[in-house]
Amino acid sequence: MAQKIFTVLVGGKAGEGIKKAAQVIAHLAIIHNNHVFQTDDYQSLIKGGHNFSVVSMSPSRMYNTYKQANLVISFDSRSVDEHKGDLLEGGLHFCDEADVRDDTMIPLPLAKLVKTHYPEAGNMSLASIAIFCAVMGISEEFLKDTIAREFKRNQAENTSFALAVYQLVNQLDLQKVYELKQEQSVASKFYTGNQLLALGAWAAGLDCYFSYPMTPASSILHYLALKRDQLGIKTVHAESELAAANMALGACFAGKRAAVGSSGGGFALMQEAFSMAGMVEAPLLCFLSSRPGPATGVSTYTAQEDLFFALNQGHGEFPRIVASPDSFERAFTLAIELMNLAWESQSPAILLTEKHLSESATNLRLDISKVDEYQLAQPDSVNYQRYQFTQSGISPLKFPGSDSATDDDVIKWNTNEHLESGFRTDKATNIKLMKEKRQRKSAAIDSLSRKYRRVEVYGKGSTKVFAYGSTALELREAQKYIDFELVVPVYLEPFPHDELAAYRGKEVIVVEHSLNPNFARFLKEKLEIKVKANILRYDGRHFDAGELVNAIREAIDA
Repeated sequence: MAQKIFTVLVGGKAGEGIKKAAQVIAHLAIIHNNHVFQTDDYQSLIKGGHNFSVVSMSPSRMYNTYKQANLVISFDSRSVDEHKGDLLEGGLHFCDEADVRDDTMIPLPLAKLVKTHYPEAGNMSLASIAIFCAVMGISEEFLKDTIAREFKRNQAENTSFALAVYQLVNQLDLQKVYELKQEQSVASKFYTGNQLLALGAWAAGLDCYFSYPMTPASSILHYLALKRDQLGIKTVHAESELAAANMALGACFAGKRAAVGSSGGGFALMQEAFSMAGMVEAPLLCFLSSRPGPATGVSTYTAQEDLFFALNQGHGEFPRIVASPDSFERAFTLAIELMNLAWESQSPAILLTEKHLSESATNLRLDISKVDEYQLAQPDSVNYQRYQFTQSGISPLKFPGSDSATDDDVIKWNTNEHLESGFRTDKATNIKLMKEKRQRKSAAIDSLSRKYRRVEVYGKGSTKVFAYGSTALELREAQKYIDFELVVPVYLEPFPHDELAAYRGKEVIVVEHSLNPNFARFLKEKLEIKVKANILRYDGRHFDAGELVNAIREAIDA
């Protein structure tokens, strides 16, 4: 079916405000009653190189951006060359008059206007906002108000420059290629995935967040630090990833709900602390936002290479919780769920996501009210034992210096193998009993997680497509053009066997962002599925809807 979608691409150098300009364009679309999706493509550079941001908008819900754009705005010659092939037929490509390559491009004297309206260095990226407003028929007054609200410095220069560009574009009398709704609304808000992860953890009672910045998880730290007065969460930029994880465990020991976040390379440094969480049975929540590896890899792009890394995180045998959000709404609710599950089961939990969800943004309505807190196991007697044997494997939990503890309680978290009391043991029978005690929590975690939606199914059709994480967003956009049933396991450990029993032994297509079909291998082990085709992408970029439609059709016809 035909889709009414409009895509804007803004390209230029790092440090020139490309991302900010795209965000303002996205906000303008939202205010005028559109759904939007924004992605940012950038290199690990402070200045120079080539950055571009894409905003796709529609009257209906957007799940991804599109590679081909209706409006391209290039601020340097490299952007012109990179994106001249990304223009849809009938689209508009604006650039500086010095960078024109052919008659498909619309020249504007941008560099000259900057020199005219700014006594010193100017903000050329404002031109993209002015061009968008002119092309969309947004009024001059609205443009002026937007510039004044979004850019606090050099307001007189910014306004005069933006209006000059706006008026030049209006004089071109261009054909309108998209009818932007003019009625205004502020019913929905614009969020990145990382912001929703942070808000979800807050809604579940997060007290402390510890991190050492590593793209694409860094903005969780930045957002919580920015909002610390409103949210009341203590944020610590630690000296290293290992320090961050150990600080978080210390906070858990004191009875505070704590979380850490990193990408694969940083999370590798947290493995020792993660194993410690397994041994001391600490309710640690971890955000693992993936990018291509190994080592530093491609630090600003997306991948799903860390699936087995997350599932097998930490040395030794102990229960882990691993789940991956398939939508922006789920990023919020899953952070709540995993925080609660971690505390209910006294087990470390990993929320596994990718750069595509972490740093992309969309608008939605969200209820961010706090939810019910977790329930702790209560001591069966006055003689408190930190690792008391129970049928579920979940022991009572007290904290030093709190109302829950008495002067006679011995609160000992021990990284060595230990007795119920927490004191160290090397005795064979004791080792066996404590390992079995921890393992019993696996069944308890499975039972506790069943109150949540562990699997999502989108659409209908004879073709079954499996994916997890943000790949589901890309596939949901493709479902606008081709029918298939999309099956998304949200919980990976514990694996939702019962909810997926109907697919056992079935022929399916598996889509993922990795060189090797890791998720397909995982599904074969858990469900004994038959993989008709693996659709893989491992260049750090997300799938375009058209690419997925073609790949799925080829797989069906094979």
